[in-house]
Amino acid sequence: MTMSARLAASIAAAFASPAAAQLADPWAIMTGRDLQAIHDTLLANHPGPVDPQNPGYRTWLGDGYRLAQARAASARSFTDYDHTLRLYVNGFRDGHAMLVFRMEPTRLAWPGFLVRRAEGDDKVRVAVAVEGSGVAEGAELVACDGQTPAQMLAERVDPYYWNADLPHERWANLPQLFVQFRNESHAKACTFRDSASERSIDLNWQIAPRQQVLDQIAALNPHDTIGLRKRGAIWFVTIPSFDLFGPAADPMRALIAEIKAKAPELRQATVVFDVRGNRGGNSQWADEIAAAFWGEPLVNHVLSSFDGTVDWRASEANIVHAKASAEQAKRDGQPAVEKYRSEAAALMTKALAAGRPLARSSDQVPATGQAPANPVTGKVYFLTDTACFSSCLQFADTLKRLPGVRHIGLPTDGDTVYLDNNQIDLPSGLGAFSYSMKVYRHKARKNNEWYEPDIRWPGGPMTDEAVIKWIVGLK
Repeated sequence: MTMSARLAASIAAAFASPAAAQLADPWAIMTGRDLQAIHDTLLANHPGPVDPQNPGYRTWLGDGYRLAQARAASARSFTDYDHTLRLYVNGFRDGHAMLVFRMEPTRLAWPGFLVRRAEGDDKVRVAVAVEGSGVAEGAELVACDGQTPAQMLAERVDPYYWNADLPHERWANLPQLFVQFRNESHAKACTFRDSASERSIDLNWQIAPRQQVLDQIAALNPHDTIGLRKRGAIWFVTIPSFDLFGPAADPMRALIAEIKAKAPELRQATVVFDVRGNRGGNSQWADEIAAAFWGEPLVNHVLSSFDGTVDWRASEANIVHAKASAEQAKRDGQPAVEKYRSEAAALMTKALAAGRPLARSSDQVPATGQAPANPVTGKVYFLTDTACFSSCLQFADTLKRLPGVRHIGLPTDGDTVYLDNNQIDLPSGLGAFSYSMKVYRHKARKNNEWYEPDIRWPGGPMTDEAVIKWIVGLK
């Protein structure tokens, strides 16, 4: 069934009962059904609800559900639908609990400008301004309709996008302030301050193609494509994502092969492992990149120091997904991943048959003896921004334990102890929900813990040119 057909079927179902049609709007019915699907999926398949070490997860599963149910009952638009589901999912403070909307408005409202707060500057400033917006790039946003930027975030953005366990990431959501659905209430007037004066303007809200607005946001933090590049005397190993599978992973395979081939030269040079923008993906790539540069003996010594004890949530849906993942890993030529997923499926099957909600797995082989010699004699930097999440954080776990690596840039993101995702389609056909299947018992980082860099970015836009100049000056 196509996406539009599924949506039509959902609307038809909403009106199937005359009583239901009289009592609720179809948006309210679809919102309620998708909300229930998320709740029931987590209850049946996520380790959080049965994790004795995190009672808060089960608390929000129920309390947050009741709060969202009340909002769902009054849903009258896609905006209400979107905000209700995001409110519930965001309340878990779990970056791996993710909504993916497959049908969204083709046009968005914005006033022709976006704002952000750069590192080293506590002012919220205009970062993008198109002709006709009435503001200039660099102008400080003071307030809108009597609300400060912080107050606006608290009302319009925080409940839906900000993980409150990660305080430094709140301001990263600033561009969302002025990107809204067409039927949302918009700020009417804002006050701006520049070096000469302070003035208020009436906002000129525009309806623009969705992708055009999203491209403006993406342009605030541009990133190179994956690859090995030399900038002056510095080598950059650019890894904007580990989310590469099948044929799409060919650039990753090429990068690993090139690092291996040039390893003798790279190990004597200044090398920057640049993960700006990296939101994770397949952690196997992270291990292979490290091994290509430092050699398998040293990297395996570090990896073996991690406690791999996990509890898988035993459910039929998770077993099916683990088996499918093992088959995909086999096709991708990743035998270690294939073995891991196959064993997970077997463990979950056994636990489910025994009536146990969790299946324990441990692949730890503690490091013994002295670490192998470090073949690297040059300078090595690990460059992050606040995007570094999931498998990128696991890459950080490894690199920060390798000798001589200096972490530079901005603090990373943080993730929970819940990892390894499965996904369901939502009943409405409007999107999907992704959730974790396992919980790490002795992870290298605590729940939602982030990494602070050894040397912090001094401020301003983190462009390639600025980063290179900065690194050259590091002592």
